[in-house]
Amino acid sequence: MSGEPEHSERVDPVALLAHDLRAATADVVGGLRLLEGEALTPDAHAQVERVRASTELLARLVEELLGERGGAGGAARGDAVADLARILEDELRRWRGAGAPQGVAVTLTREALLPALLAVEPLALRRIIANAMGNALRHARAAVELRAAPGEGGTVVIEVLDDGPGFPADVLDDPFRAARPGAGSVGTGLGLHIAADHAEWIGGRLEIRNRSGGGGAVALTLPAALALAPVSEAAPADLTGWRILVADDSATVQSLVAGMLGQLGATSERAGDGVAALNWLARERFDLALIDVEMPVLGGREVIRAERLRQARGVAPPTPLVALTGHASPAMREALLEDGAEGMLPKPLPEIDVFGRMLAGIVEAAGGRLDWQPDAAPPLSAATLASLMMAAGPDHVGEVLARLRGDLADTEAALDAALRASDRQGVRFQTHVLLSLAGAIGALPTQSVARRLNALAHDGPDEAVRITGRICLSRLGELRTELEGAVQNP
Repeated sequence: MSGEPEHSERVDPVALLAHDLRAATADVVGGLRLLEGEALTPDAHAQVERVRASTELLARLVEELLGERGGAGGAARGDAVADLARILEDELRRWRGAGAPQGVAVTLTREALLPALLAVEPLALRRIIANAMGNALRHARAAVELRAAPGEGGTVVIEVLDDGPGFPADVLDDPFRAARPGAGSVGTGLGLHIAADHAEWIGGRLEIRNRSGGGGAVALTLPAALALAPVSEAAPADLTGWRILVADDSATVQSLVAGMLGQLGATSERAGDGVAALNWLARERFDLALIDVEMPVLGGREVIRAERLRQARGVAPPTPLVALTGHASPAMREALLEDGAEGMLPKPLPEIDVFGRMLAGIVEAAGGRLDWQPDAAPPLSAATLASLMMAAGPDHVGEVLARLRGDLADTEAALDAALRASDRQGVRFQTHVLLSLAGAIGALPTQSVARRLNALAHDGPDEAVRITGRICLSRLGELRTELEGAVQNP
């Protein structure tokens, strides 16, 4: 025997390295974003922005290097969204710093009526711009301009202009022939060759020319079909009133997402692993759940499948589930959709405007599914009860059932007494207990009315408390009857 553990051949060192790299880069990006709200000097803020832009690019390049992305630019074109203004600003910060030591001024011109969002892979767009900017800086004398403007027929044109000597005539004849060292060939260099490949992949066209006043120009033209949101429609999404579950094992990601959601008007709860996420979903109602794919104890894909099973059985509301993952590949997206996710968000996360609009779009696409009412569910989830019994183990099933039945009976009697005495504090206490008991066995109708009663007991009209209290006791009676039947006919 070799002494190797039996499962050792299933361990992929590259996959382990990939996981650690993703986690590290996501934490760096998240930490830098958290600094945005700090009181920094203008120079320090500029440095943070410059490092953050480069780190995000590095994180996405790591993804491509690890082979998780398909094609030249990675994720499927139809699933990608690029925030045009943000990318242009990020590239300006990055290249302005690179040009300063050379005495080259880098500027940005962004004309009106540009779309806010483009249906292109952000990494591919960044690489096109970055390679064009790098080429311009190598040849510029004193100035490089990054310019974005509407083109003919609704197209978008992104140009990089320099004041250098321009392109040689033979290069203009065969623009994207890569130069071969030692072959006596000029070519456009590997950078623009890569940029041209990426432009073709995302559905655009890259062209080079010489400017009439001297200097070179590299222009990327994107078709009108790739424009998603005109400037007039680019206001940040308003998620006011939304309640969202954030499940991720990284405290940094949790803080980042919660902060972004807060800025968009939403409130959030946090879970650090898959079991905690399922417990939250069993206890509470959410407008949306963001589930990290790689979590300890129970992974995100298992959480999504388990929650979809509960929804299919009618014991849980059809909450939209969105996967968070560093494995943002077409294959992963297809697997997550098959598991039951409505969508997928890549790590590092997109900027807040894109983030908000993507979440709003997912919930809007869910449509009437959000009109589901807990009263439509059965009084008791047999599947949830069975899971509870399995967790207790065969030696303790009788004890757990006896305690559960006793607790429900005690709560019913105490709640009835509190309602008769108009004891609002007692009503609130007993509904808190009932919420926990009902959540443990998937009793959504009882859970729903108990939550309403708890809120009314705080500051609602007396008559509303009495009526809702009667309904709650009725639901609780149905639950106890259903539980007795489940115990007698397992």
